[in-house]
Amino acid sequence: MISDLRRETANEEIWKGKILSEMQRLNISFQFWHEKNTNNLSYTSLMGPDKLKVLKEFDLFAVFQSITRAIQIRALWDQFNELYHLIQNKKTTGEFFRYKAKSWLDEFTAPSTGHPNRDNFVRGMYRIQDITPYIHVLCNHVAEFLEIHHKFGLAAFSCSPVEKKNHMQVCLYFQNTLKDGGNRNSRKSAILEMLEHENRQLYFASNRVPNFFKKSKKYRLE
Repeated sequence: MISDLRRETANEEIWKGKILSEMQRLNISFQFWHEKNTNNLSYTSLMGPDKLKVLKEFDLFAVFQSITRAIQIRALWDQFNELYHLIQNKKTTGEFFRYKAKSWLDEFTAPSTGHPNRDNFVRGMYRIQDITPYIHVLCNHVAEFLEIHHKFGLAAFSCSPVEKKNHMQVCLYFQNTLKDGGNRNSRKSAILEMLEHENRQLYFASNRVPNFFKKSKKYRLE
């Protein structure tokens, strides 16, 4: 949405103000800011309940100058919201979800129609390159997951372990690697250092290697 607004209005203060007003109407805490010493625009990362509220209740017509673009994005958001509820419904079949996901993807990658210099021109949605790994999984694999785990439903599963693993890897990169630096002759990539570190942890855990290093004692000198 923000990339569309940037394309529509050169002055970002205009559309930023509209977004902030709409967020205030929805009673959602939201802010924009520029990263220090850069022109990169950042904004509040919304949590699940706030994301769902924006998905369902955000007034795109109050933000966009182009009514056509607001209609296109609202249709895309409504279809995505439908997919979200279908995933949670245990009665949803894989075949039906596959059909609905394919319809949403066709809408997401809808091409432009008409002649660019004529009134009948309607700009398309997004490019094939804009498809993320999550979108790929949603449209190509979730239907299979629903068929395999139909008894439980996908609501029984969570991405929290994956997110936790990502957090651990980030901490490992900053705390236990040289970040691709070090001596030129003995330099290792950070990825290799992380893999070796995890291999050592797995070896010690699987072989029950005892830890001979006791915690250091602290002495207070009077």
